[in-house]
Amino acid sequence: MDNKHLWVAVIAGGQGTRLFPISHTDRPKQFCQLDRENTFIQAAIKNFTSLGIKPSQFIVVTTSDNQTKLAKKQTLPRGILSQNIYQIDPNLGYAAAMYKATEFAYQHDPDAIVINTPSDQYIAADDDEFDYTIKAAVDEANNNNPVIVGVKVNDLVTATGCGHALYEDSDKGCYTVTGFVEKPNLREADRIMRQGNSACNTGINVWKATTLLNAIDKREIRGMGTDELMSKLGKLKIAVGNFEWHDCGTLKSLYEISKKTPNHKNASLGPGKFERVDCRRSLLYAADGMELRVTGAKDDAVVFTTINEKPIVVVAKLDESQRIKALAEDYIQHEDFLTDDFSFGARNNIVLGSNISDELIVGFVGVRNYAVYVHKRPDGTLEAAVSQQLAHDER
Repeated sequence: MDNKHLWVAVIAGGQGTRLFPISHTDRPKQFCQLDRENTFIQAAIKNFTSLGIKPSQFIVVTTSDNQTKLAKKQTLPRGILSQNIYQIDPNLGYAAAMYKATEFAYQHDPDAIVINTPSDQYIAADDDEFDYTIKAAVDEANNNNPVIVGVKVNDLVTATGCGHALYEDSDKGCYTVTGFVEKPNLREADRIMRQGNSACNTGINVWKATTLLNAIDKREIRGMGTDELMSKLGKLKIAVGNFEWHDCGTLKSLYEISKKTPNHKNASLGPGKFERVDCRRSLLYAADGMELRVTGAKDDAVVFTTINEKPIVVVAKLDESQRIKALAEDYIQHEDFLTDDFSFGARNNIVLGSNISDELIVGFVGVRNYAVYVHKRPDGTLEAAVSQQLAHDER
């Protein structure tokens, strides 16, 4: 693959409320920890630098001063140029972000081919299949055909959570897209998976800069949807791969891609310290300078972090993404809520005490019989004890 004219546009707007409180308005999802080595946006960059694309040919598009600040902090050490971090009006929309990035690339290289990628997904980019799929998409885009990158998935849960592109499987190489199905129900997902002529849309789009700029007047781009934009570019193709891909929009999906302990299948994220007792299939997250001790968690997430410099503990069932989103949106609207207001579908949970009660925020989502205790040490270290058994005993 000739990388001389390849540019990567990393679209880094949005928030990610289903990952609350790891993700929040002051710390959008794309800048949160994906694994021990990378945040989401750092992993997105790594996906393509591993293919030999130079960091100087990456463009990062943001929509707020805070996003721009975080983007610089996290991407400049990876070789991204400061002048390639491009902030746009948040009201323009995702399609406009891709358009603006393409304009930027074209100004520096009229022969540019632009790979547009979300900044908040997980791809096993060390897989040769990913390299092969991107190469196929780039070759097709070089022939003036816009391309979306799709991936085959094997489970219904993933299939119901993403959009699908339908295609004509009689084509050679990249296939011709014939339609889209957005987040189908279980029956519909099962049907289209069995037909074999569909792939989950990864959100990665590839086109030659001139293909886009010649097809769309920049005065029309404001508020244009991604589907509308793609429909204006001519015959749409899809490059279908079999690499590992996850949307990672929820705490459960973050747990699924995280490294787990061999016996009890627990995952731990964040730079903080952890201690687990009798936990099974759970995700623990502790921010820097925080110590988290959890007892009895099963299929749950326990998050210990800060929001606007206030410590927050959220205990939630891993599969309660919609309630977690509701909790996040409620908090955004009413940040002065007290602890007891943050309970969604939860029962018999208590906050035993804290020496920082005036600052502490605690939330329970879909769980029962948990107790939370938070203490601030003289050196400023915060420690939290979260126990299901203790709450059960206290009832």
